[in-house]
Amino acid sequence: MKKPPSATGEVFWKRVYVILCIILLCLTAVQLFSFVLSDPRSGWDYRVFVGAVQDINHGKDPYLPVNIEYYTHENIPFTFAPHTLLFFWCLQFFYNIQSIGLYYAILVTFLIVSGYIIVNLDKKPEYLFFLTLLLTGFISTFWNFLTANKEIFFLFLFACIFCLLIKEKFWLSSIIMGLMGSCTLVPLPFMALYLVVKRPVLKRLQYIFLSICVIVAIFLVTWLINPTLFISYIKIFPGTSALHESISDSITPFLMFGLLLNQMNGSITIPLILVSFIYICLIIGSTWYVIRKNQENPLKVYSLAMLAIFMLLPRIKPYYFIDLAIPLYFLFKESSDKIKILVFAVISLLPLGGWYYFWIDLTQSIPYPAFLIHQYSQTFSLFLIFAIAIVLEYYRLEYSPSSHS
Repeated sequence: MKKPPSATGEVFWKRVYVILCIILLCLTAVQLFSFVLSDPRSGWDYRVFVGAVQDINHGKDPYLPVNIEYYTHENIPFTFAPHTLLFFWCLQFFYNIQSIGLYYAILVTFLIVSGYIIVNLDKKPEYLFFLTLLLTGFISTFWNFLTANKEIFFLFLFACIFCLLIKEKFWLSSIIMGLMGSCTLVPLPFMALYLVVKRPVLKRLQYIFLSICVIVAIFLVTWLINPTLFISYIKIFPGTSALHESISDSITPFLMFGLLLNQMNGSITIPLILVSFIYICLIIGSTWYVIRKNQENPLKVYSLAMLAIFMLLPRIKPYYFIDLAIPLYFLFKESSDKIKILVFAVISLLPLGGWYYFWIDLTQSIPYPAFLIHQYSQTFSLFLIFAIAIVLEYYRLEYSPSSHS
């Protein structure tokens, strides 16, 4: 008995989807083996963490780059709050036996635990989709292991926050948000997640206020214990502003806009502040419209809010994108195989293609458009996936049968 054409088409796209996932996972495995496991120069952030602990052990200031450089032989500063040194203190044991592999094992453990929490937040897990999204999306897992950064720990904390938000344990989630914000100020904008919870406005503001209080309390205790170290930490802020970073240090859309505007040779100049204002209004307006009509699904509401907040961050590093595995999973897990293929083409194939294109032949001359796509491939992927998410949610809400009932 022949299958109907629709069933045959579904089987075809399912096969294409599975094959694409396998290809993406294999390409990522090659990345990890070639530039992480086989390259002794990888893991420079790990060496910074270890160097900071060693400075404390020897009575030195870890916020002076020259002190860190003594252990890392690289000009990379330590920029985390003083109390995080309690966590990084355990890394000295790995340093003593000269094994970064144990640190990588911890990252893998947190990656697995985070994934377990995320896929079990609802009753319909999509394991292949999430695995491919987590390991290949925006090539962020590669960047996390290449740098040996701490962002996988933040992925775990975000997973815990989402879990608590779904269980409506907002107070506890705001405490965890404050703990995360006390480590580094980058996550502070994500406190805006509490603006979309189904509670009165005053309650929402109280959740944000609690997170801020947690940060202030931790900073106050740190200052009372070691005022000299805390003041040294505060002094690094003017030198770490996103406005003074090069494109190799941050790939935020705002820096990309500045780069594009600087390349314009026409007589008409468009102020960066105007372009940024329009961009912010578009992101907030479109997100708020979809969220307002999607209140029956808290996971999608929180996911849309987190994606929008990420797009407005004033400072974005390549390894930050791993946190987007959470919102993108819940936004696209129930989509058709065709849509999932489109998602991976945008967030995985585009960054992987740009990376492999220049890795294969580093001697070639680079046209400016190709350089821009290579340098900002993750940013372009971010624009595209946001547009796809908004359009899909808009059409689902406007043209689904339930919307007209």
